[in-house]
Amino acid sequence: MLNTRIIRRLAWLGLPLALLACQSDTHEARATPQEGLLVTYMVVPMFGWHSDWTRTVAVSFQGAEIRRELFEDTGWWRGSHLYRHSSGAYVIHEGQAGCFAFTAEPLAFDPPQLISCEKDPVAASRGGAGSRYYVDLTYLGAFVETPRVGTGGPIAFIPAEQSPEAELPDPL
Repeated sequence: MLNTRIIRRLAWLGLPLALLACQSDTHEARATPQEGLLVTYMVVPMFGWHSDWTRTVAVSFQGAEIRRELFEDTGWWRGSHLYRHSSGAYVIHEGQAGCFAFTAEPLAFDPPQLISCEKDPVAASRGGAGSRYYVDLTYLGAFVETPRVGTGGPIAFIPAEQSPEAELPDPL
């Protein structure tokens, strides 16, 4: 009798956990930084009660696609900023997780040109177009976590015209 009661209680406690484990829907946000170039940021919820994600970036151009798995977010992620480098390459800056670059032609990650994601203390004083924090980068927008209510999903791409560049934490 006692064992049956314990088993029932454990089953009721396990039901919400099992339902959370089944939440493996992929959520996406997209940006089109140039004609024909599509950057898709994908998150899949990790097991837990809060917003932890496995994250992937896919870049598509002229029918080809490349993907990069990103560090899992366990509460540190504050958004991923999208920039265009003066060389024509694109940069995704993750703050604490650093940055990486890609090109459309040829479609590839980690182009050969050197791209720095170190903050420049005088970048803000230059004014004009570009980034408030980085040399040779122009801020295009950010992939950010959003409240679920009324946004269509837990992430979105917010273009620079809608929200100014926010300062990301320095890489670890």
